[in-house]
Amino acid sequence: MLAGLTDAGVQGIRLTKKKQVIKGVPRVTSTHEREAYWVFQGLTAHVDAGQALVLVSRDPVRPNAVLRVLAGMLPLDTGAASLPDASLLLSSPQPRWVRELSVEQTIRLLAGIYGFSDAEVEDLVQPVARTAEVEGLLHRPLDDYGKPVRDQIAFAIAMHAPVPVLLFDHTATMGGGEFRAACLDRLVELRDSGKALVIATDKPKVALQVGTSAVIVRGKRADQVSVVDAAEFLLRDKGKGHKKRRSRQEDDEDEGGLDF
Repeated sequence: MLAGLTDAGVQGIRLTKKKQVIKGVPRVTSTHEREAYWVFQGLTAHVDAGQALVLVSRDPVRPNAVLRVLAGMLPLDTGAASLPDASLLLSSPQPRWVRELSVEQTIRLLAGIYGFSDAEVEDLVQPVARTAEVEGLLHRPLDDYGKPVRDQIAFAIAMHAPVPVLLFDHTATMGGGEFRAACLDRLVELRDSGKALVIATDKPKVALQVGTSAVIVRGKRADQVSVVDAAEFLLRDKGKGHKKRRSRQEDDEDEGGLDF
């Protein structure tokens, strides 16, 4: 086992609105109170070399918290974690990180942000440029190409990262056009080469094509399911639309401001 959680839970803080009716005041006033809630609880899941664990939820904050625990960025409140010796958590890079940089400078900066040493960054530049399809653009300003190329560079760094475990926070597909279309095939190749993947996603295709196991992450519990069941969960959830009313019995902590 390269990484895993056993009966794990993380608490967060949310803001709840409390309404008051004050005598003599012609309107209802409201205040916000901070209260603790379970971001996730009772989660047991493990991933080993050549496997891909898929995390799905109605609230993207929940699988994000699981990934941050596995990356060593967030402590558990209950349960136990087996963390990898090294990992990379891939999120979409922010424009302000790479403003006014060249394409090559962006590769170097992002690789540094993701935690690689100077020697590792030097070894990554050319392979990342080839994978990101920017070999002939290294000295051009990144601002000329925008978010698609910025995301392609970040994804390519993950593909070549010298780590055993890769964590994807809704970033299983990135970039533009043909590059985005090929991302899932690249992840399958990466998994089959012996890497361990943990992928938070809201796309059924990601679960079915890349995943080998899955967990539905809720506030009160987490259920280990097959990738087919995870895909069906996502399809049902999309079918309910964005304005659906969530069941209070199933998941009653999905609203309010979030903090850890």
